[in-house]
Amino acid sequence: MIFRSPFIAILIVIISAVTTLLPGLGTAPLWDEDEPKNAACTLAMLDSGDWIVPTYNGSLRVEKPPLVNWVQIIGVSLFGRNEFGVRIGSVCLTIGTCLLTWWIGRLLAGPFAGLLSGLVMSTCIWTAVGGRAATPDASLVFCTTLAASIYVHAIQRNTGLRITRMHAIGIGLACGFAILAKGPIGIVLPMVAFSLTAGVLHSKSIFTCGKSWIYSVASSLRPLTILAVATAVALPWYVLVGLRTNGQWIRDFLLIHNAGRFIAPMEGHSGSFLYYPMILAIGLFPWSIILLAVPAHAVFLWRTSRLKSSHFRAIAFSGCWAFVWIGTFAIAGTKLPGYIWPAYPAISVITALYLTDWLCGRTGWERTIFRNMTSGKAADLFMNIGWLTLAAVGICLMTSIPLVLQKIAPGNEWLGLLGMLPVIAAATAFLLQRRGHAGLAISALAIFSVLFTATLGGLVSVRLAHRQGTSTLLATLSPSGREGNWASIKTPRPSLVFYTQKRVTKLENISAGIEHLRANPSAKLLVEADELPAILPHLPTGFGILCEKPRSIDMGLAIIGRIRTENTHSIAQSPPSH
Repeated sequence: MIFRSPFIAILIVIISAVTTLLPGLGTAPLWDEDEPKNAACTLAMLDSGDWIVPTYNGSLRVEKPPLVNWVQIIGVSLFGRNEFGVRIGSVCLTIGTCLLTWWIGRLLAGPFAGLLSGLVMSTCIWTAVGGRAATPDASLVFCTTLAASIYVHAIQRNTGLRITRMHAIGIGLACGFAILAKGPIGIVLPMVAFSLTAGVLHSKSIFTCGKSWIYSVASSLRPLTILAVATAVALPWYVLVGLRTNGQWIRDFLLIHNAGRFIAPMEGHSGSFLYYPMILAIGLFPWSIILLAVPAHAVFLWRTSRLKSSHFRAIAFSGCWAFVWIGTFAIAGTKLPGYIWPAYPAISVITALYLTDWLCGRTGWERTIFRNMTSGKAADLFMNIGWLTLAAVGICLMTSIPLVLQKIAPGNEWLGLLGMLPVIAAATAFLLQRRGHAGLAISALAIFSVLFTATLGGLVSVRLAHRQGTSTLLATLSPSGREGNWASIKTPRPSLVFYTQKRVTKLENISAGIEHLRANPSAKLLVEADELPAILPHLPTGFGILCEKPRSIDMGLAIIGRIRTENTHSIAQSPPSH
């Protein structure tokens, strides 16, 4: 088969990932809050020459380690201080993650399953969202997936299930950079997942005879080597930032943004145990139409002793890896969709395994639901239910998107036509399967996934991004109009800090805002539109509203400054950022 060629498979995965991630990358303004905050921190590092201490708007930033900023510095240096420059690093790392997912699937379940693994990872919704965002998530997912791929390579090559010293060094390097991406979870959760996997594999292995199970598991991972290498990579920066900030960065990061986020919800980000199953159903779309079949198939293979050695290792690793990431954050107080993105590579592999077995007629769990059918017909019926689900999602999108956009982004109701893609894909796949071309049906799903995520990122996100954030306001001002002493009543919006590339003073109330305008003729003040009736009667002579954005996706905003002739232009006429 043509898919057995690794070069062709790599090319297909790269093309699908690039098509998903690149459209609209530099034309959509940064989304508040995280993207512009990370980008502003990056520019502060670049301007000051200090790559050790992260700062934002003139203050110490303790939320994230610096790997995302170092990656963005490269992008900004190559492509400019714009949206494309700060996002391209995430895109490159995400493409690397998709290729690593292909490699893991190929090692565990064969060439075709490997290709499907890479396609699932590269064309699901959350990859299209998180993979282009200027956040630390892409860095963390790449590093943890790299560690996972090295571990899988180790257990596939070594029949004794003991990883080599070189594999341990590679895992340590990957985990070290993961710690620089997002902190201790970069090594703690991968090591827990590896330990669980090793425990499952050793429980079925003849090579544990004569040794205790715990000793066999622990020694097979070479934990001291991994920990030593990871420490050598990450510790120097943590020591330096601790010394430079008198321990404040270390203390606040670990106690507030690690332990604190785990113990209790922060910034209103909470949810029940059903939060992540729902997020996974959305984030893995359109491949999530068979999400329920994946664990059912794995359990069926396990309980009926139909596991081949490759199946056994694929299910053991993927199940343990996904369980650790999703299970950990399911019990955490703070919940965000991106927290479980590191589990997607494993879920992609196990999804690909099910599709491969379905194509080869090796499934059978479906008969427990459809008892009066043969295994093949029951499996086909379940896939037909999947196609019906895909079509139903498309119909929901066609009806709901116009209603929502009519309220938050008038004039964009036509984006509901996006829902036609799932309907067309479902009908095409159903007809192909009905005519005996199951492989072509999966190909149709893959092609649709690429088109859907590319349209979502290249068209929908661009149209909606221009309706939010202060970038919309600033685009109506000339470059000279953006100069001045900026301030904001309440906490400054991160996009204002990034796009003005200035320090924005936080003012506590309207009286402070009026005083700010009186003290400086070139002062600029960002206010929420709801505050305008209270502040306009008290404006100093010569000051007024320079530009105003009505409420849409986010709150209404206005910029107040000295009125003078401005060379204004519409945001729609703004040149691309790259």
